[in-house]
Order: sequence, then structure tokens, then C-alpha cells
Amino acid sequence: MNNKNRTNLNFGNLIVIGLNHKTAPVETRELFSLPQTQLSAFYDRLSEAGAHESVYVSTCNRVEVYMTAEDSESVVENIKRLMEYYTKFPHEQFMSSVYAKFGIDAVKHLFSVSSSLDSMVIGENEIVGQIKESYRRAVECGTTGIIMNRLFHRAFATSKRVRTKTDISKNPLSIASIAVEKAKSIFSDISSRSALLIGAGEMGELILKYLVKENLRKIIIANRTIESAERICMDIDYKAEIINITRIDQALSDVDIVISSVTAPHHVITGSDIKNIMFEREGKPICLIDIAVPRNIEPSVTETENVYLYNIDNLKSIADTNMRGRMKEIEKANSIIDEDIDEFISRNDELLITPTIAVIKNKFNEIRENELKKYKNKKLKHLSDNDFRLIEELTFQIMNKTLHNPIMNLKKQISGSSESESDELKMNTKFLEDIFTK
Repeated sequence: MNNKNRTNLNFGNLIVIGLNHKTAPVETRELFSLPQTQLSAFYDRLSEAGAHESVYVSTCNRVEVYMTAEDSESVVENIKRLMEYYTKFPHEQFMSSVYAKFGIDAVKHLFSVSSSLDSMVIGENEIVGQIKESYRRAVECGTTGIIMNRLFHRAFATSKRVRTKTDISKNPLSIASIAVEKAKSIFSDISSRSALLIGAGEMGELILKYLVKENLRKIIIANRTIESAERICMDIDYKAEIINITRIDQALSDVDIVISSVTAPHHVITGSDIKNIMFEREGKPICLIDIAVPRNIEPSVTETENVYLYNIDNLKSIADTNMRGRMKEIEKANSIIDEDIDEFISRNDELLITPTIAVIKNKFNEIRENELKKYKNKKLKHLSDNDFRLIEELTFQIMNKTLHNPIMNLKKQISGSSESESDELKMNTKFLEDIFTK
């Protein structure tokens, strides 16, 4: 990224202040999480603290406020007092967990957050939706303006580029989601399939939750106690068939996916069990997911054709491989972010001189049109309308070509300038504007 050592954006002092999963535990973060009913009043207090534009972002892993202000240091001090007001704690107790970033650093932070490079799970897809929702609420509260609007829309575009041009979000990382992906790779239409959960382990229940999202045709839960099975049904919001764990042999021939997560001193499913079951199933594929330790399913089951077995070590190995793959993609994602920051700043710099360019063009065009009007009514009144339109087009082209090089050089100078040089150039553009209008 080539930003000529600029530390602040030229269009105003941009600030982000917040805390996240890297800097603060959940009990600290939740102190700053506001219910939606308090959001409007909070934005009013931000304005009173000196923020011109603002967007409050709150997710399970972070609470941040993006804002613009004339006096950054003063606003940060005011925000500290505002934090004290909402948490009822002196800021010394939480400020070690709070970070503040300014200018380009704030831009890069937002682009990284929205692209899921700053998430607890790199590459997760939920964060950009959460930021969009936070931005939408800020727009509804009327706290955004040209800077925040431009910044957040660019962040959303960058996030999309990162997702489409890298593999950072591809291949799941959680054991549960990997298990379901494996089942989906075996069965082309998983919604027409059925599943059996053996036991009431947390991981087994989580896999079942993922399968419910796939609109599974039927789910059976085999457990030692009906109460535990009924609790799982409530948790996954699915009316499953509940059977005693002693009846799993009967259920195995009727299901396509088996998740085993029960504490047992011996194998719950053996190689010989599967041979008999596959005979009854007429060789139809079955996916066995063994997430118990010690293992519930005898490894020899895979000796029978069309039997697919995944245990916790298999799934963990896939998760580790996927994570290494995502880490390799971070460099690509950061390159995209740097490119987009450069373009964002360049476009913003051009917008700084857009009013001056418009004033100069309008003044030249006003002179052109006035002179054409004089000539049409006097010296060129003998020309036909078609002939006169040719002269209008000619003078318009001459004007545009005359202004082209000065305007392009002006854009190049401001986009390639340092912050101090840019401020001086803005003064010069104002001087240039005055030359043509006063």
C-alpha cells in the first residue's frame, strides 16, 4: 500500500474506538452492548460528545463506534466519560481493553473486520451481515453522512472481493460442519435422508442442528433416558423419534447417517453389525460419524462396501488442514484490502477537488454559451440551425480539450501528495477557483 505516509484522511478525522475478543473477555464486552431501544439516545450522546457522523457496531465478539470529528483527542476523552456513564465504572478499569484507531488505520480496521480477518474464526461469513445491520440502523437514526456512507459501502464491496477472490471462507472449520459436509458429499439429496443420533453429547447435538438446517426427512434419537432425548428435540426444534439406546440395531437399517456420541466401555457398532445391516439395506451407502472418545464404532466397519466412517481424529485433521488453507489466504486478502484502501483514498482525494473542477468547467461553459448566443444573433445569424449546432459542438470540444490537461494534472497532484502537501494543494485549488469566478 502506497499512501505516502499519510496517517489521517483528508476528508476529516475518522476514528474507531472499541474493544473485541482479542482485548477483552465477554463479561467486559457485554457491558458496552446496548439494546436497540437505547440506540437513538446513545447516538444523541455521541453527537454531544463531538461526533459528526457515527456508526455503532455490536456483535458477540466486538463493540465498536466509528465516527468523524474535528477534534479527535477531545472526542476520545468525551467517549471515555460516555463509557463510564453506561458501564457505571471508572474508565481506568476498562481502558486497557479499549483501542482507538485514526485515519487510514481506522479504514483498514473496518475493511479487515468486514472481510472477517479480525474475527475469532477467520473467514466466517456472519460478520459482514452484522455490520450491514449496524450500518442500516445508523442510517435510520440519521447519524451517517457522506464520509460514513462512502466508507461503509466501500467496506462491503471489499468484503465481497475478499470472499470471491480468495478461498478464505471456503471449507468449514468446525467439527460439526465438516461432519455434515462429509455426509452431503455421500448423498446427493441429503434432504431425503434420515439420521440417527446415539447418545446426548454436545458435539452430536450440534451436528444434528446442522442436519436439521438441511431439512432432513427423519431423525431418530437413541438415548438411555427419554428426558435427555426430549431436551435435544427442544434444542434442535425438531420432532424426532425417540427410542431406547438398546434398540439401535433395529434403527440402523432404516437410516442413512449415524452420529454416535455415547460413553461406553465397548464398541456400540461393530464390523459384524454393519455387515448384517448392509445386507438388510441392500448395499445402500451409510455414513457413520463417530465423535466419541473412546470410539463407539469399530474401525473394521469400513471393510464393508459403501460404508463411510469418520471419527473425531479424521474430522479434526480436516479442520486443521482447512485452517492452514485459510491462513495462507490471509496474505491475498490483505493485498485486496490494501488495494481498496488506496483506491478509496484516491477517489476521495479527487472528490476534494470536484467542486473546483465543476466551478471552472461551468465558468468556461458559461462564457462559451454567452459568446455563441451573441454571435448567433449577430455575425452568424445567416447560418442554418444545423450549421450552428456544428459550431456549438466544435466550441464544446475545444473547451474540454483545453481543460483536460490542467484537470488531470490537478488530480494527479492531489492523489500523489502527502497530507501536508494535500492541505496546501486544497488551498491552491480554492485560489484557482477564485481566479475564474471573482
